[in-house]
Amino acid sequence: MRKVLLVLMVMVAATSLVFAQGTTESIDKFPSKPVTAVVGWAAGGGADIVFRAIAEVFPKYANGQPLVIQNQGAAAGVPAITEFMKATPDGYTTLHWNVAHVIKTHMNKVPFTGTEFDPVLQVVASYNYLVVNANAKWNTLEEFIADAKSRPEGISMGNAGAGGGNHMAALLFEEASGTKYIHVPFSGGGPAITGLMSGQCDAVMANAPEGIANVQAGQLKILAVFSDKKLDSIPASTAIAQNVNLVLEQWRGVVVPKGTPPAIIAKLENIFRQCIEDPIYIKKMQELGSIPVYKSGADFGKLVASDDARYEKIVRDGKFGDRY
Repeated sequence: MRKVLLVLMVMVAATSLVFAQGTTESIDKFPSKPVTAVVGWAAGGGADIVFRAIAEVFPKYANGQPLVIQNQGAAAGVPAITEFMKATPDGYTTLHWNVAHVIKTHMNKVPFTGTEFDPVLQVVASYNYLVVNANAKWNTLEEFIADAKSRPEGISMGNAGAGGGNHMAALLFEEASGTKYIHVPFSGGGPAITGLMSGQCDAVMANAPEGIANVQAGQLKILAVFSDKKLDSIPASTAIAQNVNLVLEQWRGVVVPKGTPPAIIAKLENIFRQCIEDPIYIKKMQELGSIPVYKSGADFGKLVASDDARYEKIVRDGKFGDRY
């Protein structure tokens, strides 16, 4: 009997060792196929452009495997996120996560929460700015605010989606400046800029890099950037805080489904970290008016939890949406 037990113990130990070694080898080889990044916003918007910049350098740090961007820009990303929840927690399906998605969980009843997923890292920070057509009659934020005060709800302001980060930023701008606007939701930042240029709205509360290329091409102009620092990459960024004393910062990061193995999350964090530290990505973000920011999975998780509580209070107090 003792010999049988000894043999069984040896077999179990050997099997465990092989499994452990196999697991280690699989982690070392991860990823061994393309990784998908689900972006719940339309192509051409801020999220899409940031993640395509990451995708440009991703293979360098991911065993040559590509990052495949999967856009689904509708209903503030809810359909895309809901579908993402069905993904196998193996690290091969990631999700762009930002302030707008967290806010959405408090604006409406959705099948997920702001802290639903496992955080991987933060990849960028950006600031809201007010953009109008180049031939618009306003040349300064002061002129824009004065006109808005003279005719409440006489100016239409586009955003990337009802209840999203840019919409919330516009509402905070209303409160800070004592003005009222007609808010026009689009299916993403890119469509909002297109809507502005086609005359569907008078202004857009945008977030880098939305519309920056159009500003550089002389088609649009920025009246003010709501930042606490000058951003050399954004024209007119000296027009900050002086008028309404308002800072509107938004972040973007990567999350994965709950249950993803910690070792896989750590590997993804390392890959994405190297991507956002790559000179090509840094240069691209600087050109687009965004700031590359790395926060570890743990720190990013704290940021998400903090903003989750912050926006719940704002939505409840302002009686926005229909959840509360």
